[in-house]
Amino acid sequence: MLEVSGVSKHFDGVFAVNDVTFSISKGSITALIGPNGAGKTTLFNVITGFLKPESGVIRMDGRSLNGSEPYEIAVAGLGRTFQNLRLIKGLSVMENVLLAFHEGGVFRSILKALRGIRREEETRKAAELLDFVGLAEKAGDPAGDLSYGQQKLLSLACCLALEPRLLLLDEPVAGVNQEMILRILELLGKLRDRGIAVFMIEHNLDAVMKIAERLIVMDEGRIIADGLPAVVKEDPAVIEAYLE
Repeated sequence: MLEVSGVSKHFDGVFAVNDVTFSISKGSITALIGPNGAGKTTLFNVITGFLKPESGVIRMDGRSLNGSEPYEIAVAGLGRTFQNLRLIKGLSVMENVLLAFHEGGVFRSILKALRGIRREEETRKAAELLDFVGLAEKAGDPAGDLSYGQQKLLSLACCLALEPRLLLLDEPVAGVNQEMILRILELLGKLRDRGIAVFMIEHNLDAVMKIAERLIVMDEGRIIADGLPAVVKEDPAVIEAYLE
């Protein structure tokens, strides 16, 4: 589904991502780990069009994404969440999800939401997404009133409004309690069962070992290990770079 081939990105001559190659398959859950500064978020930004690579090719379903804008990549089926949750906290939970629908154009969707104009189909889908993530009873509440964990669930619902086939999640369980971690992991498992691939950056190794089928480890911009989590966790290079 996603192919990253020989991708590099540097800042002032220092490589944040250095000749990275891997692929992501449909209906899989892959975790990307590594120490701070390893290049994980930079890699996500390159894949999703927020940064342009110096070299290499990124393909989705065989089509190059190089040069595409972030909204074009999103429409192509690649959804993404961020460490700093990008919600409009003064709008309701439901309105945030409605804003995420791209059909008819971004600006048209914003105008419809802010003016209170609702397309019945979008409202139905938004309600289904909120029910899926467990926020149906919060639909009318301001997004800013949600707990941090609930805001993560809302961010996921907004991402799903794009009907992605691949989700890139930046630290989906960071900063939340154990109960919310298990809830988010359960949702990710359900998405996998629906054929949606998940590629996530996560520092919580216990959570990663519970859900991920594959583990990719980065250090200093390069991939140093890639494989089954139980095997990668015992790799001497991974232990030295990340686990010690």
